[in-house]
Amino acid sequence: MNAEFDTLLKQLRDEFVAEFPERCDGLEECVLAFEQGREGAFDDLYRRVHSLKGAGSQFGLSILTSICHQFESFLSSGSLTNDQLSTSYALSYVDLLKRVSDNVGNENATFHDIEHELDALRKSSMPARATVLLVEPSPSRRKLCQGVLAQLGVRIVVQERGMAALEQLLHEPFDLVVAARELPDLNTVAIVAALRESNSRNKHVPVVLVSSNSTPIPDYLTINAVLARDAQFIPNLSKVATDILNQHK
Repeated sequence: MNAEFDTLLKQLRDEFVAEFPERCDGLEECVLAFEQGREGAFDDLYRRVHSLKGAGSQFGLSILTSICHQFESFLSSGSLTNDQLSTSYALSYVDLLKRVSDNVGNENATFHDIEHELDALRKSSMPARATVLLVEPSPSRRKLCQGVLAQLGVRIVVQERGMAALEQLLHEPFDLVVAARELPDLNTVAIVAALRESNSRNKHVPVVLVSSNSTPIPDYLTINAVLARDAQFIPNLSKVATDILNQHK
């Protein structure tokens, strides 16, 4: 049964690799269509990028997932407009994907140059703001934290579940993580433990844990602060986040 599954998975991967260049061309067409003002072009572009990200995860193509994660953040941040520079940034993401497609069928290929260029593209296409990942399942608490962080002028990326947060942290760089300790599927202590053992760009990312749970946390996880949800939560979060972001500029 396992052999049959492996054979099927390889077949699906080979089919994806074969059609990857065409999917990249489709992304480029969507970007140009958006620039020309075609209705629905943005939604089509976002859907295609999201689909590619899913395929990257399915077939273990981490560089593809990283590019698509960042491309999605660029789109969801409102950075894509009709001006020429914005379109150029979007096409730069497509170009990185095309370069991956040239070697995606080679199991020995490395993508270190693309990873460096991706990081540089993040800084130029979404400049001047730190990026904070907020992980909070409660809508009301999430809104409260967003209000505090928005006043700091940061870009906020929101996740509600632990597994989705961990996947994003393994593929997209962040300057700070603010997270509830208990999440629906994977708690934040486990997420941080996985990060500290990883080789991702967020291996040493600062973490602020929001919890009134007094259970000790191992020192090696280097949680920067644990904030209780009490009357001082808002000023405490503002001060701690400001101090951490200033230290890591």
